Amino acid sequence: MTTYHILVSDPMSPEGLARLKAAPDVAVTAPGKIGRQALLETIGEVDALIVRSETRVDRELLARARRLKVIGRAGVGLDNVDLEAATERGVIVMNTPGANAIAACEHTFALMLALCRKLPQADASVRRGEWTRSRFVGVQLYRKTLGIVGLGRIGQHVAQRAQAFGMETLAYDPYISAELAHDLFVTLVELDELLARADFITLHATLTPETRALIGREQLARVKPGARLINCARGELVDEAALVEALTSGRLAGAALDVYSAEPPTGSPLLALDNVVLTPHLGASTEEAQRDVSTQIVDQVLDALRNVSFRNAVNFPFVDGVVWRDLRPYLDLAERIGALQSQLMPGRLKKVEIELRGPDVAGHVKPLSVALLKGLLTPIVGEEVNYINAPVLAAERGIAVAQSSALAGLDVPDYPNLISCRALGDQGERLIAGTLFSREQPRVVQVDGFRLDASPTGIVLVMFSHDVPGVIGRVGTLLGEHGINIAEWRLGRDRPGGTALSFINLDTPIPPEVMARLLELKDVISARLVRL
Repeated sequence: MTTYHILVSDPMSPEGLARLKAAPDVAVTAPGKIGRQALLETIGEVDALIVRSETRVDRELLARARRLKVIGRAGVGLDNVDLEAATERGVIVMNTPGANAIAACEHTFALMLALCRKLPQADASVRRGEWTRSRFVGVQLYRKTLGIVGLGRIGQHVAQRAQAFGMETLAYDPYISAELAHDLFVTLVELDELLARADFITLHATLTPETRALIGREQLARVKPGARLINCARGELVDEAALVEALTSGRLAGAALDVYSAEPPTGSPLLALDNVVLTPHLGASTEEAQRDVSTQIVDQVLDALRNVSFRNAVNFPFVDGVVWRDLRPYLDLAERIGALQSQLMPGRLKKVEIELRGPDVAGHVKPLSVALLKGLLTPIVGEEVNYINAPVLAAERGIAVAQSSALAGLDVPDYPNLISCRALGDQGERLIAGTLFSREQPRVVQVDGFRLDASPTGIVLVMFSHDVPGVIGRVGTLLGEHGINIAEWRLGRDRPGGTALSFINLDTPIPPEVMARLLELKDVISARLVRL
């Protein structure tokens, strides 16, 4: 039985650790915290790494992770993981986007209520022995307008709960459909309109190059005078210098922050403002959320190592376990078509066009394209090609990928599901189409203009010859003389007496000297040995 070495480099809940240690195929190292140097020295023997927000998984660390297959982030944010470097090295990166959504949503409202009712200041006043109620007159949420920036999982929970407070809800999210917003009783608007209308603005967007400093000086100049800002998402979404200006000028009545551009925010001017509520990144800090993110990431990492499921993988072409199981035979077929293309195409590959027909495959363009690229590149690059880095490696080699709805020359209309690929290179092009028999047996059913029924498995001699009597006998005799057994011979031809394509499955490879003699046989046009 394979034993996987899993390193947990940040603190994890007891429930998560217990689940890891109970796995029979796992060796666990969980020091609670690990220093940078120890991490660099240890990572080379690790199959999976589970982190929270403290461990920095950068290019230097990944360069030493020769066995690493999976990085699991117990939480949502991946700011501490170099996703590009992990993808280049073929490492799956996954997070737990739903496990702490309720905790983050509830903390958003805790901050919102604390801000509008001045709870921290009132608490401190009472502790000083004061009783000055008039200093702490607040505002209600009822009948106020809430602007939600980012309507993902957390944003949706916030929208639902805001309506219980009697708030009107606006949202800005360019990736959310109008139908979903309607179902949530949310009005989708552009960011400028949201800023101008909202009494409370809450941020729930992910941090990307496009959203960094999304709320800057220009945006804060557009906010409704007296509005309040809440940020439980990422500190870098806000230009903090501009925020301080808006708070001191009175443009904003207040802000409540759980996250900061630098954590902790030592020396920040925000610390001196009395119209700001500050918490130390507590959005996911509930007992339930800590338990759930830990147990969820453990299950995800184990399933990924065991090749069962890849849910919540941020750099994987498909994530649902059910889809993975149902699609797996077609992924294998796509890989074999790609490998066949790679080994039959002369010259340098420039582009691949993919067409998918049938209910089982038509909705899975991305994973099947990646599988085809994996098969295409493995004979060229080697075993390090996988589903994660295949698109990167293809792009590095200048191989373009395109989806087609009608590949020219495709002539196999009678299969319920069909994967077809045209490869174009500097010395020509080739069309290959395949399907599954009985939903599990891969078959090549067309190569260029030749229709056939061939098994793309093992060692295959692919031969073009003149369609005349005697070719099969001469080739079979030559192979037999050298102890090479033919497992299966499938043939297609463009027309009687024209050109024939033979797909010959062999039990053993053909030695170079025998291959040279085969190419000299009468009526053999070309032949190539491929491994699938």
